[in-house]
Amino acid sequence: MGGIILLVFIIIVGVGIWLYLTAQKNGDSASQQQLIKIPCQDGYIIGYYVGSRFFGQRFVNNRLASEGIFVNAVQVGPGKEYFENGLLKYEGNFANGLASGQGKLYEENGKLKYIGNFTNGYASGQGRIFDKNGKLKCEGNFARLPSNQENIKDPSVPNGQCKEYYDNGQLKYEGDFVNGVWHGEGRSYDRNGRLIYKGKFAYGKPAK
Repeated sequence: MGGIILLVFIIIVGVGIWLYLTAQKNGDSASQQQLIKIPCQDGYIIGYYVGSRFFGQRFVNNRLASEGIFVNAVQVGPGKEYFENGLLKYEGNFANGLASGQGKLYEENGKLKYIGNFTNGYASGQGRIFDKNGKLKCEGNFARLPSNQENIKDPSVPNGQCKEYYDNGQLKYEGDFVNGVWHGEGRSYDRNGRLIYKGKFAYGKPAK
């Protein structure tokens, strides 16, 4: 009986040692992966190939600009993008080198600005935007402003059904937005949550 127990113990120890050595070998292989430098449109990418996908970091003017997966030097799939000061600008999904799908956008000071859906590099679709203090400012549907209004800081604004909040967290407005302003059916509230107006709005004000 004692011999059987000893044999089982030896087998367990042997399997454990084999698993440990295998893990070490795989780790060494990954760490020894040969890095390659390839050119891209505005700089270069350093990384390694796994099949047709290139895992690496993209540099612009010798500054880390983004990292993730690249196909034909164009970023796709999950990844990150950085400001010139090195802080994270965006993390989420990419398509054709632009933010597309679910992601998070940050201010240059590192605070979260927007979380939700993106299309062609801009907030578009369902999402939530936060103020400079990190408090929820608006949630709902977002869209890119018409091209003739892109000189403002934020080219994506509430558009469609959304909710806007005061800085104390109270609901300020719920209803229709057009290009970032109250327009259509909606309800407005004061800072204490009391209903001010219910009905149609036109360009940010109750319609008369």
